[in-house]
Amino acid sequence: MTVRRATEADELRLRVTAMRAFVDDPVMRWLYPDDAMFLAPGGEVFRGSMHGWVALGEVWCTDDAAALAVWIPPGRPEIDFESGSPTEPPPDLLERFGIIGQFMEANTPDEPHWYLQLLATHPDWQRQGLGAELMAVTFARADADGLPCYLETETFENVAYYRHHGFDVRSEWDIPTGPHMWGMYRPAR
Repeated sequence: MTVRRATEADELRLRVTAMRAFVDDPVMRWLYPDDAMFLAPGGEVFRGSMHGWVALGEVWCTDDAAALAVWIPPGRPEIDFESGSPTEPPPDLLERFGIIGQFMEANTPDEPHWYLQLLATHPDWQRQGLGAELMAVTFARADADGLPCYLETETFENVAYYRHHGFDVRSEWDIPTGPHMWGMYRPAR
């Protein structure tokens, strides 16, 4: 297995992988409760975000796009999500993004850090170490620069998984009418 930077040519397969990996995710299904919208063919639900993330240049994937890690560099540069979206999001979705965004921003570390926006492995390929391989690429860079890593998650299982990879819980919060979330921090090594 080779881990490499994702390209525009990978976007369709990466969108499908992300959609399949997050089909039961509490945050994603709170944001997108409608099955028709979330399960649309081609991972359409991730079209705008995947296009913006890939354009940023910090999406790492396996050769077959069965797993991916989306990292946002220190300083959290602006990402153009709109150019990849063919339609305007519905108002209720924008409202939910606004609500969750406030809580996530309030819990984001002030110090420069690498942000793990998304780690996804297609369900057929989970529990084979692909996520660990994908995280290792940026862990090495972060450690070399003396920078921590940060993420948010929303299941007890994920808290345990990320603890196994050096993260610890930094904060917890509840989204009104939505899921419970944990902010997790991995110091530089």
